[in-house]
Amino acid sequence: MESYPYDAHLHDNIMGCISEEFTPLGYEATEVNATFLKIGVGMLIKTTDKKYSFAERYPIQNAGKWTIKTAKSQVIFTHELTDEAGYGYLYTKTVKLTKGKPEMILAHRLKNTGRKMIETSVYNHNFFMIDNEPTGPNIKTRFPFEVTAEGKNWGTIAQTNKNAIHYTRTLAPGEFVYSDGLKGFGNTPKDYDIFIQNLKTGAGVRITCDKPLNKLVYWACPTTACPEPYTKVSAQPNEEVTWEIKYTFVVDR
Repeated sequence: MESYPYDAHLHDNIMGCISEEFTPLGYEATEVNATFLKIGVGMLIKTTDKKYSFAERYPIQNAGKWTIKTAKSQVIFTHELTDEAGYGYLYTKTVKLTKGKPEMILAHRLKNTGRKMIETSVYNHNFFMIDNEPTGPNIKTRFPFEVTAEGKNWGTIAQTNKNAIHYTRTLAPGEFVYSDGLKGFGNTPKDYDIFIQNLKTGAGVRITCDKPLNKLVYWACPTTACPEPYTKVSAQPNEEVTWEIKYTFVVDR
């Protein structure tokens, strides 16, 4: 297998199916060469007056401090940042397995320790590939609401039918499906209930959260089909907020 050098500053140099990303704070109001905040990364330098892009390399001025603790059934990631611009926070993400259940929990805690309001959103890429099945008719994603979508290759390769997304054929190399916002969900946590399944083997994963959906992006390529649910995160100075995402792994024929 060909290997590539690791580059922590490359936007897609990530590992695992549960990679999360926060949207930036204050980017549009920031002058070029000044800083803006991205939780989990730190204070970044705005190098251009172009619209923010997650794929752009923005130099890190203040990376804060990361701490990682491991135990038998969990890993705790802590990021602490204080900055002269007025932002500050203590962010903890715990990835843990539930004893005796096919279940994984992502528990999040964010305390605003700065002077400025924190208002952002966070989403999960959900890079699942179940039993090595390529994206096609054997991959189905279901929701508790009637879903609609517009975007790249919708209505041709990918289609919505009531509460589900399915495929008319297998995606070819280089093809992808994308929608920047699935429609149909409400403003309660009950609609944050996503089930991705390999219809050939019956294996699947159910994704739920104790917070409502703020946005729901969908992206797929030949190797993975990814519902990307966004959660709104707001914290006043000295306020602490929490949210939890649960992954339940099942075999349902």
